[in-house]
Amino acid sequence: MLRRNCLAMALMSVCGPIAHAAEKVGIKPETVPGRADYPELRAGTQLDHLYESMLPNGFGISNPNVGKDKPVVVIVSDTQCPWCSKLWSAAKPLQNQVNFIWFPIPVLRDLSIDQAALILSSEEPWDVMQHHEDHFKDKDFRGINPAGTTVDKKYRDEVWTNAKIARWSGLTTVPLGVFKNSSGKYIPIPSGTDTEEIKRIVGIEKDLKEP
Repeated sequence: MLRRNCLAMALMSVCGPIAHAAEKVGIKPETVPGRADYPELRAGTQLDHLYESMLPNGFGISNPNVGKDKPVVVIVSDTQCPWCSKLWSAAKPLQNQVNFIWFPIPVLRDLSIDQAALILSSEEPWDVMQHHEDHFKDKDFRGINPAGTTVDKKYRDEVWTNAKIARWSGLTTVPLGVFKNSSGKYIPIPSGTDTEEIKRIVGIEKDLKEP
């Protein structure tokens, strides 16, 4: 239930301000036909808008050591989402061969905003993101604890900017990755995608070991 409905629920609570922005651009996912080629996506999800809008306007976290010539994958996620953490684990073996750019949005809890803002504000956000994921399954707390840390409001605003773009793109579930192939086709990388499927989507044929 969470994976399928969490963003819809968030629009009524945590992400309430985004709903008005979505109406402003006329996106109503429930009235837009679904896509036969990607039945796992909810109706109204606009992969091209998400990819092309998030890259220049969103605030993402990526591996600073990955080559600029590597395939680019845009991923929208929530720091408190267990399915997002699973996708992180699936992507991890390929983190030096693919430029994964993670755009955090608040879906599940207010804590998601605090964690995302703390990661974005750090001097080395990729390292902090990895630390967060390494501790996601800790017994007492999921990931990094932002309690007692003051973060400039601009980083919280960056998280909300990501959320607005996601909503404008008709996003109704997290995580969701998008890859644009050499033919210009936008291919989704939804929740549950494993490492081998990511390799197939981005065109990596040979087996790779986790760094």
